[in-house]
Formats: sequence, C-alpha cells, structure tokens
Amino acid sequence: MRFCLTLFMFCLFSLHAPKAETFKISTADFPESHTIHKLLNEVYKTIGYETELVFRPAKRSLMDVNSGRFDAELARIIGTETEYPNLIRVDEPIYALSFSAIVKKNSKIWLSSWEELKKHSLGYPRGYRILDIRTRDLDAVQINNSAAISKMVQGGRFEIGIAITSDAIKLAKENSNIVVLKPPIESITLYHYIHVKHRRLAPAIKRNLIKLNDSGRAKEILYGPN
Repeated sequence: MRFCLTLFMFCLFSLHAPKAETFKISTADFPESHTIHKLLNEVYKTIGYETELVFRPAKRSLMDVNSGRFDAELARIIGTETEYPNLIRVDEPIYALSFSAIVKKNSKIWLSSWEELKKHSLGYPRGYRILDIRTRDLDAVQINNSAAISKMVQGGRFEIGIAITSDAIKLAKENSNIVVLKPPIESITLYHYIHVKHRRLAPAIKRNLIKLNDSGRAKEILYGPN
C-alpha cells in the first residue's frame, strides 16, 4: 500500500513538474552555427532553459530578434547593438571567426590586408555586416552564397572571392581550380546577443560563459578534445 502511494505521488509530481522554458536563438546558417549552439545550449541549461536554433537570412535574423519575435541572436560582431537597439550584448566572447580570399589556382594575386583589395574586383556572401563595411569603397558585389562565389571566381566574373575561412577551405577541396590565400584576411570576435526583454539574464549568461571559457570546456565543445 505504501509503495503504491509513493508511486502515485511520484507520478503526480512528474505530471505537474514545470517544463524548462525554450529560448529561441536565431541565426544565419553558416558552418560554425551548430557548434556555437552546442556551447550556448550548455550555458543556458545552467540557468534553467532549453534552446532551439532557428535559421533565418542574416539580416532578417537580426530584425526578427530586434522585434522580439525570437529571444536571442546566436553570434554577431561587437557594435551590432548600435544598429539594432533592442539587442543586448553578452560581454564575453563566444567565437572567433575568420575570412579568407579565394582566387584562381594559377593567379599571381597575393593579399595580406583589405587595403590591397582596392586593386581587384571581388565578390562576397550576402548577410555579413562586417563584409559590407570592409568592402564599402571597393569594386565588390554581394552574392547569395559561397558556392556561387567559387564558380564566379573560376569563370572570371571577378578576381577574388571572400568567404568564411572554413567555407573557403571546403570550396577549394571541391573545386581544384581555386585556392585559398593564406593567412586569413581578417579574424573577428563574435558575441552572443539577447533581446532586451531578457536583459536580466545577461549577467548569468556571461558568468557561465566565462566559466566555460576559463575551464577549457568551451574550447572542447567548439573544437573537440585535444
């Protein structure tokens, strides 16, 4: 009898136990997005939230989070909050992202800075605010995706393609007619952003992210064990 009563009470409490709230994190679809989400998922679990990753076009993602449709933006450069004032930056780096140039295999082009791009025509993927800024005064066109950039470089549409380094390496493996220039043309630090309605969570998110960074756990999640 006592066992049945205990079992009944356990089932009753389990039935009414509150579910963890789901935090919807929006992002453009880029190679590192799932990996960064794994890190954030661990961060949010420590403060009682589940997370769901939602893929949107890059600019639309920012607009949707700024409007409050989604709870957070996965990872963006510092200063994003200037253009989207409803976004609160979690003041601890979450990822370092680099951009590289791709050219035809037998090209004699060599680059080490954005300044040197002024002499060339180039294409870059749509949706990266930092690339819009860097190419503002250059002979540059936006392309919908990195795969198209590779084909256009090969076909002579422009001399140089700019892509996330991991994308550039993948494209060069798939297309033997293009190569990736080294080193990357720029590396940037990314930060997690939350909507202003969740601003009181920012200190806890930052605190837990610092713990993961300092302990080496973040590096393990992002890049795998040594």
